[in-house]
Amino acid sequence: MKKIVFAFALSLLPIYVFAQSNLEIIGYFPGWKVVGAQPATISSASINAKNLTAINYAFLDICWDGQHGNPGVTEPPDVADCLDSSGTKITPPNGSIVLGNPLWDTTLNGQGHDNLGKLVALKNDNPKLKLFASVGGWNWSNRFSVTAATQATRDNFAKSALAFLRTYHFDGIDIDWEFPGNIGIPCTEGRICDNPNDKKNFVLLVQTLRQTLVQASLEDGKRYYITIASAASPKYIQGQVGNENWLTALARSLDWINIMNYDYRSPFDATSGLHSGLYRDKHDRIPNAKVSNGDAMVSMTLRYVPADKLVLGLAFYGYGWASCKPGPNNDGLFQPCKGGVNNTGSNFNFSDLTGQGYLHKDEQGLFTIGGLGFTRYWNEAAQAPYLYSPTSGTFISYEDEQAIHAKTNYLLKKGLKGAMFWELNADKNQTLGKVVAKDLLGR
Repeated sequence: MKKIVFAFALSLLPIYVFAQSNLEIIGYFPGWKVVGAQPATISSASINAKNLTAINYAFLDICWDGQHGNPGVTEPPDVADCLDSSGTKITPPNGSIVLGNPLWDTTLNGQGHDNLGKLVALKNDNPKLKLFASVGGWNWSNRFSVTAATQATRDNFAKSALAFLRTYHFDGIDIDWEFPGNIGIPCTEGRICDNPNDKKNFVLLVQTLRQTLVQASLEDGKRYYITIASAASPKYIQGQVGNENWLTALARSLDWINIMNYDYRSPFDATSGLHSGLYRDKHDRIPNAKVSNGDAMVSMTLRYVPADKLVLGLAFYGYGWASCKPGPNNDGLFQPCKGGVNNTGSNFNFSDLTGQGYLHKDEQGLFTIGGLGFTRYWNEAAQAPYLYSPTSGTFISYEDEQAIHAKTNYLLKKGLKGAMFWELNADKNQTLGKVVAKDLLGR
């Protein structure tokens, strides 16, 4: 374990100094995917812990008035009782972190999948592996605003976070608030999901959490980490706390920021596009095209956050558009389409693209040959691949070995902290994960 040196300022925020760490490779694991027709697994066979430095377990939630969930997702509202590890209903102080689902997360008296315990067991393969509990996510971010708004609820959040880390032997908290001041899924009428002070309060929330974890680190003799997932959007980055950018203030309490460098385009858009391009293709005429790429967002974030606190997000999945016009190049790119392709919510995991025959290996063993009537194209400007079938009009934007290598090369040149990807189950054969590990860890 690297030596950690802590120094405390007179202000609310403790200043901590620590030895320079190595590059990080962070993979998310979605807890809910252990159930279903093709369940994901957590084991040495399915997850190569040696190719990772951290795993973010998605997701825990915030309890309020004895319930968690999001009342704005569905009708009736998608809310549930807050439960402990045995499945017993609990009513912790408002703002407390709770399990997302004990059936997925714990043993549940022999009936559960015990995701948390199985993740800890992966440390047998890699003792240096760090485990993070990711709180929130797209569906479960609706309680962050009220939790961050008062010191009492900020304290409840921090105390419950520490209790979780100690109980389940995790190493850090990853906050996935989507998004402060601009909630992704609005609440039902009468509930508060965001307010103009969210970014200021977010800074205070993380400061409170850092204070709690610094003290716990001294007591427990181990390092506790805090990270966040940030939106790849100028609107997210903008905002002030006092006389400085809010993200600058926030970063002081964080170990690093995971930039969600994907979903720039999706089947919700009327035209096809590259959902995780590294650079801009000048032929992309959508109004926000200039900032809808990895380089633009990294460059913008670097104005406010040091490079060694930024982690570049990678997408191990793709999106499919239906009935896209071929266009002048007969490749379907930047052409009008008619919604998404019905393949697991328009998503195409990389392992599905290879396993179902959309992609085949070339002479070098790389998946660069299209199948099932698709042609694989490479966009040199954006450094991104895509597939198109002129017969069906289906267009698929995704990432492959070549695109991942371009991004790892980019982040090394920029001096970034490392790479994060969504998600482990989307790369069941570990094809893309091996590229990241080789490029960043030399494995």
